[in-house]
Amino acid sequence: MTVRDEAGRESRQRVELDWQSFRHPEWGQLAVRFAFGAVIALAAGLIGLRFGHRVGGVFLAFSAILPAALTLLERSDGTEKTDIDAVGASLGAVALLLFATTAVLLVGRIGAVAAILVAAVLWIGAALALYPLGRAALARFTRTG
Repeated sequence: MTVRDEAGRESRQRVELDWQSFRHPEWGQLAVRFAFGAVIALAAGLIGLRFGHRVGGVFLAFSAILPAALTLLERSDGTEKTDIDAVGASLGAVALLLFATTAVLLVGRIGAVAAILVAAVLWIGAALALYPLGRAALARFTRTG
């Protein structure tokens, strides 16, 4: 299956929960995700100790599960599916980074609740704006790739 075929299938796929995976977890995959998450959280903590909690907090915008999830996804479904998910996760991380940066810059000026509300509005706006850009980039990639 090509990236173009996979992208089309992804756009038509329903979002649902696989309850069977909750009843019978794959312990090896859970261990990989835990290890990646622990290493990334540790790195963010060390960055926070070195450069301050504000900088360390911004690094927590990086999804701790993403490297593990993409690694496991590539093993099971191949690189085409992984490419599509990596594009979406990267754009989501950009929006989340905007949220974290906005909250950090505004919390001292307008208070925590107002800063979180403003940051959330910007996060949602950025995610909605980045979504069509990501789809366009993916479409261009599938035409040239």
